[in-house]
Amino acid sequence: MSLRLPAAVIAALFLVLIQTAGPAFAHATLVRSDPKDGAALDSEPTTVSLTFNEDVSTPAQLQVTAPDGAPLASKAPTVDGTEVSQSIDTANLAGTYTIAYRVISADGHPITGELTYEVTSGKQVGGKQESDDESFAERHATHLAIGGAAVVVAVGLLIWPRIRRRA
Repeated sequence: MSLRLPAAVIAALFLVLIQTAGPAFAHATLVRSDPKDGAALDSEPTTVSLTFNEDVSTPAQLQVTAPDGAPLASKAPTVDGTEVSQSIDTANLAGTYTIAYRVISADGHPITGELTYEVTSGKQVGGKQESDDESFAERHATHLAIGGAAVVVAVGLLIWPRIRRRA
């Protein structure tokens, strides 16, 4: 009978810990975005919004980046319960746009993530496609210089012991 009491107390404490610890470990998760992750759009949106499974708090960060790397938001995002939205400028560029976010979950933990969407209309980034006439050396001059230097050093290290033995 003396062993049953400690076992019952331990079991009761275990059940209490499991039931009270559950919500503390639950973080907000993204349940919807507009535009959707991976979407292909005919035109650029003027607003992006993210919806989470629980309320998020400020400060929230939401950054939309154009295909050329330029940020498209000039104001802070709006947080309304489970939704974070951001008005964005248009870039008039075709390509992949990135939405990076950081919000604070109800339990105080930061939640971060990244989504992308494609815009099929607009100017291509860079203005021109790389021509076939452009040589490999022109496109990779720095890499070739570093590789050449590495070869010179390697040959020097191989030859150095032989030079020392002869001297």
